[in-house]
Amino acid sequence: MKKVVALVLVMVLLSVSLPAMAAGQQTLILHMDGKQITYKAPPVTIKLNGKEIKSDVPAVILDDRTLVPIRVISESTGARVDWNAGKYEVTVNTGEKVIKLKINSKEMTINGNTTSLEVPAKIINDRTMVPVRAVSEALGLKVGWVASTYTVLLDYPKADILDMYYDNTEGALVLKTTGKVMYQTMFLQEPDRLVIDFPNTVFRAQSKNVDVNSGNIVGVRASQFEVNPDVSRVVIDLASPSGYSITYDEAEKKLKIKMANAIKSIGFEEGGQRNKVVINSTARLEYNTIVLQMPDRIVVDLPNTYLEGTTGGTINIGKNGVKAVRYSQFEKNTVRVVIDLDAPLQYSVETSDSGLAVNLNGEPLKAIKYTETGWKTALLSINTGKSVRYNVICDKNTKSMLVEIPGDTAVLEEGEVFVNNGVVDRIQVVPYDSSRDASYVIVFLKDDLQYKVTSPEKTDNITIELSGVPVLYQDMLVVIDPGHGGQDPGATTKDGVQEKDLNLDVALRLKGILEGMGFRTLMTRQDDTFVDLYGRAEIANEANADLYMSVHFNAHTSTSIYGVEILYYPSSKNELDNRDNYTYAKIIQEELLKELKTVDRGLDPRDKLVVIRETKMPAVIAELGFLTNSSEKALITTEAYRQKCAQALANGIKRYVDEVLLKQAN
Repeated sequence: MKKVVALVLVMVLLSVSLPAMAAGQQTLILHMDGKQITYKAPPVTIKLNGKEIKSDVPAVILDDRTLVPIRVISESTGARVDWNAGKYEVTVNTGEKVIKLKINSKEMTINGNTTSLEVPAKIINDRTMVPVRAVSEALGLKVGWVASTYTVLLDYPKADILDMYYDNTEGALVLKTTGKVMYQTMFLQEPDRLVIDFPNTVFRAQSKNVDVNSGNIVGVRASQFEVNPDVSRVVIDLASPSGYSITYDEAEKKLKIKMANAIKSIGFEEGGQRNKVVINSTARLEYNTIVLQMPDRIVVDLPNTYLEGTTGGTINIGKNGVKAVRYSQFEKNTVRVVIDLDAPLQYSVETSDSGLAVNLNGEPLKAIKYTETGWKTALLSINTGKSVRYNVICDKNTKSMLVEIPGDTAVLEEGEVFVNNGVVDRIQVVPYDSSRDASYVIVFLKDDLQYKVTSPEKTDNITIELSGVPVLYQDMLVVIDPGHGGQDPGATTKDGVQEKDLNLDVALRLKGILEGMGFRTLMTRQDDTFVDLYGRAEIANEANADLYMSVHFNAHTSTSIYGVEILYYPSSKNELDNRDNYTYAKIIQEELLKELKTVDRGLDPRDKLVVIRETKMPAVIAELGFLTNSSEKALITTEAYRQKCAQALANGIKRYVDEVLLKQAN
């Protein structure tokens, strides 16, 4: 989950009193409030339910408070952490509770209610720091301190699960407990399933299997997954990927799990020319939009969702070109939001792990037509009203293109077109002004770009072909995604070989080869950590990557099956998807077969796999062999074979760039 993923090394401030300094001090340089501080204090140990938590960022003590990484909170409670740079605000979200803290503010809000803090949130060494005692206790953790060893103790509440059943009336899986429980979730695919671990709990329910076959749930399995410390595990088998919501009823002592996203709130936010309708939910939303006229309106359908606490409503706006926002439970599993307009408006949709926003970007400019023609390619048409001469100037330093139309001949209205894709950020129109004796169309670019003017020197319709495809390897960013990781081992052999380790090994080798060729690379994980599926795609999308490669090994019930295959998203499933995933998959498969001399298991189009569906650049999943085949496993477990896998993938990436992307650019 998102997002969040981009906040990789965020830290938190522990609000506990400390005794006098002990021996064995460490020395660090801290940067805070514009000052440099030489820090000396004993190292601090953090334990969760008795197990030490290792961290890539050391815990420190400042003003008698202990600072620890944010993952102590997120991993121990399953909470999602979001950072809002504009507001200097950090949010910790469990679904049940939303905690917000602002930098240098001693106030914290919990579900909208404000409470005071002993210390404010801070930015130290470019990390966001928040008080972990206040946050942990708000989330339900017990916080302790062992002065003699400088150890922070975090403990889950202890409880038993007494019963498990499916409530058809509520459409929810119900767990009856002895008290409040905490949980951690993993969404896994092939097959699709939601795994929920309940730390410090004992599973005492008589029923460990529930056949559901209702909605998106096929069935439910549960067990005592671990003892000492106790962990109960519930696995919900699904017919397809799904959002979910988890709530706890304190009075009834019941945990209720619904396999659909709950729409928690819908609102309207003003922001000058760029107003937006904000839809908050328990997880990332899929959506479909329709633009209708007579009357003008934008319809947003949200499949696999339900309205929480309401059956619908209307928000009357009456300004900024928006009449009202209406919402309802359109179908049993679909929420519909209708934005009623005074006249047509441009719009764009931004998604996040907590919902989506429909940006209303102003009235369409009649003179400007921007059409996406392919991956990172587009056609810009400027209707000047009258035949004009013009000049096109591209400035790489400012990442902008200027279309200058001398004189007052052009008929252009002032305004902006917000595009926000892989090529263009926005287009601004500056009409004629006598002081300049010209009109201008300014195209603000996402990155360096190539262009080709296709209209004659004098015309009433200026046309320019745009391409954001880089021409040099050093301008290319390849996101490498080692599949699985952390608590998700992937395929595991009887002798303990885990797919996640092999994936990471090949991915690191691929990173080295590509960087040696001159490519830029970005890893979704560089060690044995768990990254949410949507988070992996978001890493690539936020980095505006050029290619996405997910590295996996395979498994099958039949031990005789072996070979390599490539999974790709069929762009025909989404008319807005202009990626050439098939060609990318085909080239990668050809290079694997050439290098590995193994069986060709073909190209497998998959339209439900998150990492290749949600990414915005060409993306594939490479399945590099079967751990369930003894002969192939013997090869896979050798460094030489994994090096060949990495080399084949690198060859395929280079070939796709040479044969497809650079040809598109030229």
